[in-house]
Amino acid sequence: MKYNMELKTATLKEAENLKKLSTERLIIWVVGKAKELGLKLSPEDIVIECWQINPEKHSLRKYNDFPDSHTVIKRIGEMKGKKGLLVGSEMNGYSLTEISQMMYADLKELIQQEKIRETRGNKKADRTISSIDEAPYKRLIKTPAYLKFRSGKLNEIVETDFLYFYGINWHSKASLIQNRLKNVDAVVKTFSNRDPILKEVYELLNIQYKYVRKKLLNPG
Repeated sequence: MKYNMELKTATLKEAENLKKLSTERLIIWVVGKAKELGLKLSPEDIVIECWQINPEKHSLRKYNDFPDSHTVIKRIGEMKGKKGLLVGSEMNGYSLTEISQMMYADLKELIQQEKIRETRGNKKADRTISSIDEAPYKRLIKTPAYLKFRSGKLNEIVETDFLYFYGINWHSKASLIQNRLKNVDAVVKTFSNRDPILKEVYELLNIQYKYVRKKLLNPG
């Protein structure tokens, strides 16, 4: 049987840009858009949407008329588990978490402006990178800690600058704090060679306010 269905979460024009995304970010789009439209998608529905948007990547090998569910289902499991990007169940449908909602908001803006670009590395699997990957970096270089450091005002860097750098506060949920710390650490690692100042700011904050990080991870 050949699948032939209409896209539920994207127009044909949007799909042209969406196909440049990694599987993970494509799932974030599909789930986020479905929520906006009041649709409840099963894992199989998400597989179909991803396949219709990018059949080259999500079809069975040698059989482009049929979706390959393995990659998408596996990614859904990872996103719901250790990555903390999805919540919900097969029966009740999936929703985005606080973190992935921000990623979806960035995606919407990029799609609207048609600024999604694709860069391929040496490995084929899931190596697509869009300008959304630079968004967290651009946020970090606008933080008070970074600007003060660049201006030589190291003595003016305070505890709240540490919290702002990570996008959290003392009232943030434990799960959000853990994910933000992990995500910002990863961004710094990715861009530290390009921007040595970012690496120095990061090191200063995590040495000077090591106690803040420890208290955030181990409250009480």
